[in-house]
Amino acid sequence: MKSFNSIGKVGAFCALMSSFLSLGGAFVSTPAWAEESAGSAAVRSVNHFALQAAGLLGASSEGELFFSPYSVISALGMTYAGAKGETAQEMEKALRFAPEIHASLGALAQDLARGAGKGTETLTSANRIWLRKGLGLRADFAGTLCRDYGSTAAEADFKGDPNGAKEDINGWVEEQTHERIRDLIQKLEPDTQMVLVNAIYFNGQWEEPFDEKRTSPRPFHVTPSTTKDVPMMQQNVRLLYGEADGVKLLRLPYNGRLSMLLALPEEGGMEATLKALMDEGLFDRWRRSLSRRQVDLWLPKFRTESRYELKDILVALGVRQAFEKEADFSGITDDEKLRIDSVIHKTFIEVDEKKTEAAAATGIIMVRTTAAPVSLPRAEFHADRPFLYFIMDDVSGLILFVGTQSFR
Repeated sequence: MKSFNSIGKVGAFCALMSSFLSLGGAFVSTPAWAEESAGSAAVRSVNHFALQAAGLLGASSEGELFFSPYSVISALGMTYAGAKGETAQEMEKALRFAPEIHASLGALAQDLARGAGKGTETLTSANRIWLRKGLGLRADFAGTLCRDYGSTAAEADFKGDPNGAKEDINGWVEEQTHERIRDLIQKLEPDTQMVLVNAIYFNGQWEEPFDEKRTSPRPFHVTPSTTKDVPMMQQNVRLLYGEADGVKLLRLPYNGRLSMLLALPEEGGMEATLKALMDEGLFDRWRRSLSRRQVDLWLPKFRTESRYELKDILVALGVRQAFEKEADFSGITDDEKLRIDSVIHKTFIEVDEKKTEAAAATGIIMVRTTAAPVSLPRAEFHADRPFLYFIMDDVSGLILFVGTQSFR
């Protein structure tokens, strides 16, 4: 069995791939046709998880919903690189992981890298693993993480100094997310063998900024019988607008290749809309309904921070054995029998007149297996009741972030 024992060779190999860490970095050249094919597989997986998780999280969330399916799938993809047998089969079925998912995520990152830096958008993503001192990784697992995920590696003394390991991981996450995600990991057990983390950060200015002078308090209908005054931004602008299945849709572009797709259900219809999203045909109908209109737009300013333990959601989707003592991650190491202990996801978003700033981090803890110039039709989009939003890449169709806003 070929393995990278300890961190030396793993760290050296990954260091050669350090330029892969940022979506704004340099990548090994790949034929365009290969990138398109591989990237589309990743988009299908990420978007499938986005819509399924939105339905499940929305049903269980009492407050705002905000998460990054791209971050979650990137982190889970790294664990899948070492999954075997029934554990791998469950992940393939539940998460739509095609055989080429690793190369696919890498190709998608390359595609995003070529678009990053154009306009005023900032979009970065990074992966990193922390290993228990002395844990030997299989060479093919280490190679996949470095080649396709750009993941660097570090040793951690989980048994002797779990607090120091926690501070190291959280410090790295804070740095990658411009200090928007703090305290991702709250506790590490002494039998922790590995922590895999993805961090993503986005800062994009609106293509058509809102005039701050037009922002004023307006009533927001939190429920059909409850209102709350919120700072409401306003503008009248040409945008892609649509209506489908009782939902108003609006595409609000950033100054680059990303946009925010807003979805405004009928009053009292948020819960039903979230459940309906699990039928992926609905989201496609939404996007196909869009056409150019002159839109009277109201959109509230807001800021949301969320934290999730995603085990229950993943189990509900069909990823079960990965968390149990029967888990098979023998593709990672021969030194220990591993299982996933927890999948932690923390997010941040702030929307104002000029921009959207968003960040997310996903940590997977693995333990030893023991216990108007042109006349256009007019439309009105007043987001003065609960709405959904999706931050998307307009080129690939990738859903990077999903959220709801209800001011509860």
